[in-house]
Amino acid sequence: MKRGNVFRITSAVLISALLAGSLSACVSSKPAEGTPGSAAPSPASVDSSQGVKVGFVWPLTGGSATIGQQHNDGALMAIEEINANGGIKSMGGKKIVPVTADSETKPDVGASQVERMITKEGVAAVVGCYNSSVSFTASETAQRYKTPFISQGGVKNEITERGYDWIFRVNNKATYDVEEMLKGIDLISKENNVEMKTYALIYESTDWGSDNAKIWKKFADERGWKCVLDEPVTVGTSDMSSQISKIKAANPDVVNVSFYTPEMIVFSKTMTANRVNPRLGVWSVGGGSQDPAYFKAIDPKAYEYNFVQEDWDVSGPLNHQWIKELDEKVRKEKGYQLNSFFAQGWTAAYVAYEAIEKAGSADKEAIRQALQNLDIQNSEDCRVILSGYPRIKFDKDGQNTYSTGTIIQYQNGVGVGLSPESNRAPGAKAIVPIPDDFDTRAKDGKK
Repeated sequence: MKRGNVFRITSAVLISALLAGSLSACVSSKPAEGTPGSAAPSPASVDSSQGVKVGFVWPLTGGSATIGQQHNDGALMAIEEINANGGIKSMGGKKIVPVTADSETKPDVGASQVERMITKEGVAAVVGCYNSSVSFTASETAQRYKTPFISQGGVKNEITERGYDWIFRVNNKATYDVEEMLKGIDLISKENNVEMKTYALIYESTDWGSDNAKIWKKFADERGWKCVLDEPVTVGTSDMSSQISKIKAANPDVVNVSFYTPEMIVFSKTMTANRVNPRLGVWSVGGGSQDPAYFKAIDPKAYEYNFVQEDWDVSGPLNHQWIKELDEKVRKEKGYQLNSFFAQGWTAAYVAYEAIEKAGSADKEAIRQALQNLDIQNSEDCRVILSGYPRIKFDKDGQNTYSTGTIIQYQNGVGVGLSPESNRAPGAKAIVPIPDDFDTRAKDGKK
């Protein structure tokens, strides 16, 4: 099924599929008895002889460290819940034993960590690695060792488009991210009777940023929009004065940006200092613009009115009691609000568990086949898909074609869901054209 048809599945089709048994049940749909997660042993205390090892590789140091830690928090908290709820029932209650490693935000380190986990730790599957460049090389290693690799975070299209049969991606690929942003621009422009004509691209020069810019340009040009600036930026740069001056001179309607946290901080501060104010806003594909460390480092006015493609349904805590309770737990135990990174880590861990549960074995080939046939339908009481996707089902390339996100805009320092309309916050409306109010914007806003 094409991704564009996700929200047009009829009830008749769903009923027929359920009767045919084609949809797997969403297991572990209830929290553990008592305080959620309280009955679970800490991941480190689970005896590996009593369970199945699953490797998790995240950037725990380097430029994406806070993002990687939040992914890891989500994954480990999900495993605590799974183990507290009886573990792998098809294997007599064996536990999931997490093995966590640091990619250091480096492709070669990520690949070596995956190799170590497979050859030394004996993991049955690997989940990771957030950064596209790291996920790309790490997944090659998993393919070589015939070990299931669940890619989480990396959006580079080619991660699942190389003819590999051991690689599965839960989240969006780059094409999906761009489609969501452009559809968001179409919707907001139409609703506010404003015309989109020109755009600028500024992005980090590794796989993620370059892919986003290339795909954005292709689709935007097909719409007849004009590219007035295409500017890659070297990772680690601490001065974007020249790039921001070019943006100001080009005066685009939209600036599309792809940066991890350090560069996103530099970009936002420099845009504000130079009072650069694109008419239809700054549109970020996520990354650093979603990181709590980013919000702590800059004044709220630096991201006020910005649009961000969030990799989850931001309205989840408002619409689902169990997500609201989990949000409260995350705030209390981790010190930050539930976000896309935590949600994606949680969902990926649950997907690994579902595949092992379905396989009924730690055999890698059995887990691979289970992933190929996995079909999880989201529902009110399903705790698997915290990311908010309507469904998880992998196509022939290993891509989940039902992944989707939400376009938000920061209004008075708070992210407000706008697109698609199904994820829109009640009564929400985009603020465009962007007001030229640098001195007063978001005075009371906080993230």
